[in-house]
Amino acid sequence: MAVWLFSSKNVDNIRRGFERLVWGFWDRDAGRRQRKNWRNFIRLFNRIQPFDVVIFQIAQTGDIHGLGGVKRTYYDDQTPVWDVELEERKVLFPWRVKLSFMIFSEEPVISRFIDIQDFVDGYGIGSFPQHEVHSILSAFTNSSSVMYKVDFG
Repeated sequence: MAVWLFSSKNVDNIRRGFERLVWGFWDRDAGRRQRKNWRNFIRLFNRIQPFDVVIFQIAQTGDIHGLGGVKRTYYDDQTPVWDVELEERKVLFPWRVKLSFMIFSEEPVISRFIDIQDFVDGYGIGSFPQHEVHSILSAFTNSSSVMYKVDFG
């Protein structure tokens, strides 16, 4: 089992991921600036496996708002999910990870910047150090504002 960090620019994206139990990543050809780190992203994306754990963080603040479990990964999904996709009527994050469960809090449960050696800037993915997981789990356990959602299907 691996632990991953998925970062976002805002809590709205993490909330939408919680509502749909899904996370998405930029496509190289989506017309955005993320083309430069494509190979590094693909190397990490292809390592994500069912039962891996994901920590959801706001990139600029270090605020952690979610924790989830990977159900499956798949190559491409053309369903608009996030607000920017709905506004532009275009799928920008087709590289998806389906979650089996997610714990989410509107308020950060903890703020922490952790040095992640393989973090891929622009895609917001990196392997999360396992020795840091305990403090994150404790923060969720001690938070009174968490919600959870499970996919039983």
